This record gives sequence, C-alpha cells and structure tokens, in this order.
Amino acid sequence: MKIDKNSFVTIDYLIRMGEKDYYPPNGQPEEISFCMGWGVMPPGLEEALLGLEESAQKMVRLSAAEAYGETDQELIMEVPRSDFSPEVELRPGLVFETEDDEGHQVYFVVKEVQPETITIDFNHPLAGKELEVSFTVRQVREATPEDLQQQPSCCECHGGEHQH
Repeated sequence: MKIDKNSFVTIDYLIRMGEKDYYPPNGQPEEISFCMGWGVMPPGLEEALLGLEESAQKMVRLSAAEAYGETDQELIMEVPRSDFSPEVELRPGLVFETEDDEGHQVYFVVKEVQPETITIDFNHPLAGKELEVSFTVRQVREATPEDLQQQPSCCECHGGEHQH
C-alpha cells in the first residue's frame, strides 16, 4: 500500500540539525506512528512520504518553513520567577507543559533564567531550523476512526527534559 492522505504510518526517523546536533540526541533512529494530514509531522516531511511504500528509505532536507516554521518572536516572553513553584530548579532547556486559553496542551521551553524573571519560548524547539530528516517506512495502512481519535496535536519531539 502506498502512503496517501488517509494513511496511518509508522516510520523510524532521525533528525539532523547542522553538523553534530541530532534528534533523538543519542543519534539513534526513533519510531513514531501518526495519521497523515493531521499536523503531527512537519508539512515538508508529510509531502516527502506521499506515494512511498513499506521499507522505503529516504532523506529529505527541510527549510524552517517546511519543517516547524520560523521562530515567532511573539511566542518568546519574560515572566516573573514567582510564576513557577519555588521548589523547581529552573535552567535553560527545561520543557514545561501547560494549557492555553481553550484548554489545549501547549509546551514551552525555558530559554534564560534571571533572579527575578524567566524567559520562556512557546515556539516548537525545532522552529527556525533547517532539518535533514532520514527515515524508513515501517508500516502503512488506512487510518481507522480509532487512530484519528488518538492523534496528538503536534509532534512529540520537544527535546529537553519535561516538567508537568
């Protein structure tokens, strides 16, 4: 079966950013399953997957726009240190989960820690970066209604450590 817009796909992938930075950080491919067309994967990657079959291997270079978009400066902000629990040891790279005004889960990364303020970034951690994505298609099938109900709202490759 070839991948189309109604497919449920499982791939092994490895993302390279620059010469030495990888996701996953250990440089070993990671498996992910998703429904095509739901915004789980970057648009450029989904486009590269269309028409492929199981066992296909490919490497694509994605501009920031084709991947996770350009960095939006409006999504980077300073907040008071008091917005965080005093027990939390804040440091750059920590990823936090919160809810937006509509109750959707959103993530932000701590960028900078000052005594009174914390700079946080709601951009995807890979926003603004050119990516080289190598992948192998492991499974292709038609998406079921159950698959569609379980879809996350965005790619789960947030990098860093998570705090909930």
